[in-house]
Amino acid sequence: MNEEKDEGVEVKLRRDLGLFDITMIGIGAMVGAGIFILTGIGTGVAGPGIILAFVLNGVVTLFTAMTYAELSSAIPEAGGGYLWVKKTMGKTAGFMCGWMSWFGHTIACSLYALAFGHYLRWLLEEYRVSLFGIPHDLLAIIFAIIVIVIFIAINYWGVESTGKTEGFITIAKLVILGVFVAFGIWAMLQKPDPWDNFVPFLNPKYGFSGVIFAMGLTFIAFEGYEIIAQTGEEVKNPKKTLPKAIFISLAVVIIIYVLVAIVALGNI
Repeated sequence: MNEEKDEGVEVKLRRDLGLFDITMIGIGAMVGAGIFILTGIGTGVAGPGIILAFVLNGVVTLFTAMTYAELSSAIPEAGGGYLWVKKTMGKTAGFMCGWMSWFGHTIACSLYALAFGHYLRWLLEEYRVSLFGIPHDLLAIIFAIIVIVIFIAINYWGVESTGKTEGFITIAKLVILGVFVAFGIWAMLQKPDPWDNFVPFLNPKYGFSGVIFAMGLTFIAFEGYEIIAQTGEEVKNPKKTLPKAIFISLAVVIIIYVLVAIVALGNI
């Protein structure tokens, strides 16, 4: 019997993503259900101190982001943190890191999908729309499943289509939030005392501990920039592009979160 020698085949991914594409992926992953849902929950315990919670979370995230920027530029390959752990600490540690990363992203994507489903359900309730008599609670789950299937299909088609779709959706979200902030600031300036809602700055019941609690509640809103490192093998000129994209996406998101929190608090 002739035995065939198993020769290793190295598979390389196409470098189709530029700075804009990869930055949009990072911003799009962070500007999700965190800002649309968790801002209200965090405000419940921190009061106007939610603004400080967002800033402090940004500072905490910055230290991790610097590590990701350094490692991703040194090892610009697919896998991100999983790959780095595997190369430095062995396959067992890499295996555990990979599964923990997968689990974290699964939880985040579940939050985003369910948030989309429930917001669409609330929209239908507001306009008293009924679809085939399906209960609205069940509709929220159905909508969540549909949007998951759509994005799985987009990712299956390839990185180029994923990058373009992510860029379009992210720009749409940024435009919507930009309009919200602009009209919110205009509405605040019409009030006799636009900063009245920000006093006291901390929740009297919890004090600064409420800010710490809000940081824990909203920290998931800063998850997403690590995806930039995970797609390192699909980025053009990764040694320069990856660090730039990580820091740009984080800076943009911190500014957006703070502005949204200010106008929401100032007008409600």
